[in-house]
Amino acid sequence: MGLFRRWKPKGKMYSLKCTQCGSGFLSSYNLEAPICGKCLQKAKSLDSTIDHEKACIKCGTQGVIYGKEYCYSCYFGFQKKE
Repeated sequence: MGLFRRWKPKGKMYSLKCTQCGSGFLSSYNLEAPICGKCLQKAKSLDSTIDHEKACIKCGTQGVIYGKEYCYSCYFGFQKKE
């Protein structure tokens, strides 16, 4: 029975250092700008954060995506068709 055999990666594995926090991690790709999983999740969550102080430049509603100038519906094209 081969149920308890150890997993071995196929191909090369690279030991990389995160450019954001400096922690080490393994990847099967030789990344040009390595970023670890924790820092990647932080970057993704910033993209889903809403800045309520700004107004959308397209429709004028309050609340835009952090670092952008559009609200969710304008940025992703969810406008109502008239």
